[in-house]
Amino acid sequence: MIKLTSPFTIIKKSFEIFTKKENFVFFVKIYLPLGVLSLISLAFIGIPFLSQTSGTPLGNIITTVLNILFFFTSIYVNAAGILAIIKVLEGKDLNAKKIYVEAFKKFGKFILLSLVIYLSYILGLVLLIIPFFIVIVWFAFGQFVMIERGFGIKKSILESKKLVKGIYWKVLLRMVVFGVFWILMEAALGLLPYSLGVVIFYISGALFVLPSFILYKEISSE
Repeated sequence: MIKLTSPFTIIKKSFEIFTKKENFVFFVKIYLPLGVLSLISLAFIGIPFLSQTSGTPLGNIITTVLNILFFFTSIYVNAAGILAIIKVLEGKDLNAKKIYVEAFKKFGKFILLSLVIYLSYILGLVLLIIPFFIVIVWFAFGQFVMIERGFGIKKSILESKKLVKGIYWKVLLRMVVFGVFWILMEAALGLLPYSLGVVIFYISGALFVLPSFILYKEISSE
């Protein structure tokens, strides 16, 4: 029987890693594109001249372009963020430019894997709540497996499913706690004025990936 670290201990460790000065600066550089895009989106809401375009043909075009750009950027930054976490945990060179280049090379397979996982989540919801939670746990580490081990889409998913075999409930419990942590952090940041919490939430993305990745490393090392 595999004994896993408490989710609260993992979250505490994630905070310690994230707030270390050199790590913090590195992670912010990686997730900065999402912060910039969120600032642009907020500008169209908060600046009168720009907000007046809302609902107009021009405004609809701008909104559509921003949504598409944010979608692809978020997936790309997610891949870069996982690579960045790997570098930090391994104590390797924290070079944001190199991370972006490496993430770009993996982006094609990574975006396809992400789409497969998202569609599986949607299918799980359509089929009722139980299949949804089963899929969440099965595919929880698929993206980590692909980025770290260079596997293809099918093998990454199968390896993720293999990792949680026999410890489904333990992994689910930790994923739920991590989810509550994300929600509470987002709610706390939402209290900041001028929607600054939204920007901070995005550039702090590594903090919300770290718990799941630390859990993945613990399980995969068994």
